[in-house]
Amino acid sequence: MLFSALALSFVMISCTNPLVGTWVQPSTVYTQEQGFVLEKDGTASDINMDYVAFTSWEKKGDMLILNGENVGSAPSEFSDTLIIENVTEDELTLSQSGYSVTYKKKK
Repeated sequence: MLFSALALSFVMISCTNPLVGTWVQPSTVYTQEQGFVLEKDGTASDINMDYVAFTSWEKKGDMLILNGENVGSAPSEFSDTLIIENVTEDELTLSQSGYSVTYKKKK
């Protein structure tokens, strides 16, 4: 019985996607905190991004695909494909076109 409980705990932990959560870049003198929320159900939302509204996300291999809408003067849908360089319990580094950005997981 103890073995079954431990096995179930292990399965539940291993099924948790480390990308799920709230990821932010800290505020600076020049910018406010910004980032995104990745939900378990595949939906996404932005944090303090004035011209972007994220709607969904998916992970394919080492890629994070963020879908959403540009909400500026010329609204349009988009899909951004980012390379996941590193993901830990507390940090996520994404890159695109040779430029890397590191986000911290908000607790």
